[in-house]
Amino acid sequence: MKITKGKIILLAIVIYFSVFAVININKEKDYNQEMLDKVVIVTDGKVDSKNEGKLVLVSGKIKSDNLVSFLELEDFSTIKITRTVEDYLKVDGEEEWVERKEPLKDEDDYLKQIVSEEKISDVSIGEYQLDKKGLELIPADKYYSKQEKIGDLETAGISYSRDKWEENLKIGDMRLTYKYYDLEKYPNMTILAVQKGNSFVPYEVDKKTQVYQVFTKKVDTKEKLKKELQLNVKRTTKGKTLFILMILAVGIFFIVDNRKKA
Repeated sequence: MKITKGKIILLAIVIYFSVFAVININKEKDYNQEMLDKVVIVTDGKVDSKNEGKLVLVSGKIKSDNLVSFLELEDFSTIKITRTVEDYLKVDGEEEWVERKEPLKDEDDYLKQIVSEEKISDVSIGEYQLDKKGLELIPADKYYSKQEKIGDLETAGISYSRDKWEENLKIGDMRLTYKYYDLEKYPNMTILAVQKGNSFVPYEVDKKTQVYQVFTKKVDTKEKLKKELQLNVKRTTKGKTLFILMILAVGIFFIVDNRKKA
């Protein structure tokens, strides 16, 4: 096999990112062990002043006095929901979906006045209240499709539109998509962060790394936490491996393509 400049560069890049990935993964494992050594398990959800400034693991049932929804949704509420509104328009000669962030003018139709929006309720676990950071980390990842129709829009799997067939779209059509936190499926939540009053702040591992994790399940022992942290490492390892393989594949493609052109 002939060794070319391109192959040497590709090999150097792959080695660099591989070493960088291994270093980061090992760091993450060290950080996880540090947290396991320091974490205080709060089993009853009660705020203890002795835990102020300490890394705590708080697990329990989600409580909220102010569940959220949108007016067009019938008998449905949750702790977090996002609505994406899109209009089918012609932009620079091309027909495409454009997200609506401002109400349409001179329209009496309610659906013409709604825009993309996110709503989050207050959330507490025991005596702890989630702060802004914690609320942002709550995943709204399930598509809402329980309602058959919203106005003249019909459900088409993960969204609502006038016609589910792309070829039947007309300029001016609209599409609604809702994603929400499934409170019925995941009634429990666990927070791994530093206690501050009756809320939380991120745990600073070092100047560049902060930890504030939200688990949508009960993680109420060190053993369970260890398993969750190990899963995070596996996801990181998988992601970095796929990235390196992608670089390798792109590099091989360019080397082969240049050889064909030569």
